[in-house]
Amino acid sequence: MKNLVVIHMESVSRFIFQMNPEQFPNMRRFQKRCMNYKHYYATATSTAMVLNDITYGDLYRIENTEFFGDFIATHQHAESFIDVLQKRGYQTLGIHYPCALGNEINPGHMYAQHTDLVNYGNYKKALADVKKVIDQAEENKQNFLIYFCNEVSHLCYGDDKKFHIRNPADRWHYGYRTIDRTVGDLIGYLEEREKMSDTVIILYGDHGDDFYGHDYNGGYAHSIEPYEHIVHTPFMIYDESVGSGETDDLICSLDIKQLVYNLVGADLYENKFIFDRYRSKREYVFSRNLFAGQIPQKINGYISNVRKSYGIATPEYNLILTEQGYRMYLSKMDSTNSNNVLDYFYLYKRKLRHICDIGFLFVHYRSFMGYGTIGELQRNFRRLSGYMRRELTALKTETGLKEIISLDSERKIHYTKNMFVCFAALRYKYWKKQIKNRLKKYGRK
Repeated sequence: MKNLVVIHMESVSRFIFQMNPEQFPNMRRFQKRCMNYKHYYATATSTAMVLNDITYGDLYRIENTEFFGDFIATHQHAESFIDVLQKRGYQTLGIHYPCALGNEINPGHMYAQHTDLVNYGNYKKALADVKKVIDQAEENKQNFLIYFCNEVSHLCYGDDKKFHIRNPADRWHYGYRTIDRTVGDLIGYLEEREKMSDTVIILYGDHGDDFYGHDYNGGYAHSIEPYEHIVHTPFMIYDESVGSGETDDLICSLDIKQLVYNLVGADLYENKFIFDRYRSKREYVFSRNLFAGQIPQKINGYISNVRKSYGIATPEYNLILTEQGYRMYLSKMDSTNSNNVLDYFYLYKRKLRHICDIGFLFVHYRSFMGYGTIGELQRNFRRLSGYMRRELTALKTETGLKEIISLDSERKIHYTKNMFVCFAALRYKYWKKQIKNRLKKYGRK
C-alpha cells in the first residue's frame, strides 16, 4: 500500500487560485505533476462540514445538529478513511495550525472517530512532528498518513505576523503565501526522503470567501450560499501511477474517501460514482451552507442574518435555493455568480416563463436571450430543480424533520433585480415611439 498526504488549502477557491498565481508558487509548480480536476466542488461552505464530508464520505453524518460547534454524529458506526487506514497499520498525524478557536475543528469527531486533529501553536513544531512520523514509519516498515490543515489563510486565524499587517489585501495574500509554504515544505521533505514514488498526495480547497459582495449575511464571508466562487475549488492528486494532466470529470468532497482507497490500494468500494481508480461519473453536486437541523438564529448565539441555503452545481450552472426562493447562474460565463438569470423569468406551476416577448428589447439582450437561450434556461432549470427536490427529500428522510425548507420557497424566485418594472418601462417607450412614427407617416404631429 502507498503512503498518503492530504493538504487542506484553507479559503482557496478555484477563482482565487487562478487569479493570484504569484501567491501560490509551490502549488503551481506541483500542479504540473498532478492530475487536476477542473470541476471539483465542495459539498459545503464551511470548513468543518467539508472536513467531515471528505474523511467520512457521508453527507448526512452530522446533519441533525442544532448548534455550530456542538455537532451530533448520527451515524455512530461510520468510519473515516483515517480510522480505516489506522487499522491497517498506518502511522497517522492530523495537524491544525494555528490553534483553532474553541472546539471548532473536532466537534463530533469530524476528522476521525478515534483520533482528532492536533492543535499546533508553533509551525516549526508541527513540521518537525510530520518529519518524525514519516521517519518512524520508515523505520518500523509502516505506511504513514499526514493530514495537514494550515489555516493561516482563514479570516479568523493567524500566526504571530498576520494580524500586524494593516492592509487587508496584503494580509489576505500573506495567508495564502503561508499555506503555499507548507506545500513546499511537505513536498520538499518527501523528495529529500525519496518518498514521492510510493506516496499519494491530495490537495484540495475547502471553500472561497465572499467579502459581502452578495449580502452581509450576519458578517459571514463564507458559510453563506454555495455560490460558484465559494464551492468551486482546486483539487489535484499526485500519484506516479496516475500521471499528470487535467480531467473534466465532475467530482465533489464525498468522492475523496473512495479516491483514497483506490489510490493507496485499500481494495474497498463504497462510492458508486468513482470508477477506473480516479474517474467520476456524477451529473451534479449538491452543496449546503448550514446543517439541516440548525436554527440560524442560534448559531453561536448571536448570528441571525445567515440564510440556510442549498445548491446544485454543474460545470455550466449553479442553482441556489433559500427561503426566499430560487436563483440560477450561468457559472461557466459568470464565475462570481453576479447575474441571476431567473430575474428575467417568472414561475408558473414550477415552469419558467420569460417576463415578456423580447422583440422590443435592446439588440444585446435579444442576442443573448434569443437563438434558443430561453428554452435552454427553461430546460436546465427544470432539470436542476428536479435534482434539488431529490436531495432535499433524501435529507428530510435522513433527518426525520418534517420540513427542511418551506414548500413555498420552491414555488418562487428570489429576485435580485426588478425586471418587471424595467421591461414595462422599455415596452412603454417602444410603443410610444411606434405611435409617433405612425403619426409622422400619416402626416400628423
